[in-house]
Amino acid sequence: MSKRYWRMEVEWVDSHISDGGWHPCRWYVKRKKDRRPVMVSVGFVLADDKTGVVLANSVDPRYNAACGVIHIPAGAVLSRRRLA
Repeated sequence: MSKRYWRMEVEWVDSHISDGGWHPCRWYVKRKKDRRPVMVSVGFVLADDKTGVVLANSVDPRYNAACGVIHIPAGAVLSRRRLA
C-alpha cells in the first residue's frame, strides 16, 4: 500500500430522523439533547481540511481510485485518531 494513503478513525455526530408521528414542536425541541447519534468511521484519508474529512473504505493506488467514500462535515467531527 502506498504511504500516500493512511487510515484514520473519526468519531462524529450524525443527524436523526424522528419517528414520523405528529408531536407539538416544543416536544422535539425539548428532546433534542436525546437525539445525538454518535458514529465512528474508519477509513483511508482522501482529504482532511477545514471543510471536513473524506474517508474511503478501499483505495487502489495504482489507478488513484477509491470506493465506499464518506464525507464528514467539519462541524460534525468530535475527534480524530490516526491509525498505524
